[in-house]
Amino acid sequence: MRRLYKNLRQRLDDRRKGQLSKLIFVLTNKPIVKKDFIEDSKKFPNSEKGGLIISADFEMAWAWRYTKTGVDHLEKGKIERENLPKIICALEKYNIPVTFATVGHLFLKTCKKGNHDWMTKIPYFDDHWKFNNGTWFDHDPYSNFKDAPEWYAPDLIQMIIESKIDHEIGTHTFSHIDFSDRNCPADVARDEIIACINVARPYGINLKSIVFPGGTWGNIEILKEYGIKIYRKNEDYDLTYPYRDKYGLLVTATSGPIEFNLSYGWSTDYYVARLKKYIDKAIETNTITHFWFHPSLNPVFIHEVFPEVLEYADRLRNKGLLWIGTMGSIADHINNNKIL
Repeated sequence: MRRLYKNLRQRLDDRRKGQLSKLIFVLTNKPIVKKDFIEDSKKFPNSEKGGLIISADFEMAWAWRYTKTGVDHLEKGKIERENLPKIICALEKYNIPVTFATVGHLFLKTCKKGNHDWMTKIPYFDDHWKFNNGTWFDHDPYSNFKDAPEWYAPDLIQMIIESKIDHEIGTHTFSHIDFSDRNCPADVARDEIIACINVARPYGINLKSIVFPGGTWGNIEILKEYGIKIYRKNEDYDLTYPYRDKYGLLVTATSGPIEFNLSYGWSTDYYVARLKKYIDKAIETNTITHFWFHPSLNPVFIHEVFPEVLEYADRLRNKGLLWIGTMGSIADHINNNKIL
């Protein structure tokens, strides 16, 4: 069925893809829930009925340099710089904490050629992204955040830290690599995580969570070795309560992005209603909805969709129905209370 759906989508233009997505959403009774057998009263710190996690893939130019879509990676970095203060402001207005899964290189104020030579480089591949020549750091400007602001973001990281909200800063690998077992040898994964830990330490940050670049899940044993407690993963389910994988790490399933394809032709009201349905069903089923976004998202979502969803979530929290927190905070709650 999934293969049929995928093949059908490939034949459609964006507007028809949007129509198909709306139809599937109704026919399959989405969002789809993964059932569990955990006592509901223990799941959340104040016995809330459901939960909300929002994570941001904070990556700037690093995420787009090998994309097959032809997106201008420098322009993406500039947009994230413009958007992040607006996003922080909206989150502060509604007191909503976010997990900022941050590419490690963004912590740096400056770097020079040779600084990263100790790191094992990933082999060539042509899979999720295309990487078949040069070295992984060919795009690194070996400069500083003032002269190459698309590649460094210590000022923005400081903004997140100094926010009125207790946001979490997690990792998104050091250089936004394919982290899958298929394409990323263990030595590469280990060096990426070590590099992230090293650059986060001066900021007083203890990395607890990871979001895999492009959903390239893998190298879980390395993550456990270096203290990562929880990761985000694409699953067959839209709503789950975190569960443990075979390595003992916690998994939080993604419910989907806050930003959709504007070419789908959906109205703002439909975007908002769709996201609200996820939150409502999480409360109904004692699970967590986990939305994610890129800080480079379109202004429509920052100014029209984001505020309405945040206000709705805040209202449900004030009623005692919805827990809102970060990946690290739910991991601490589960681990400290021995829930799983």
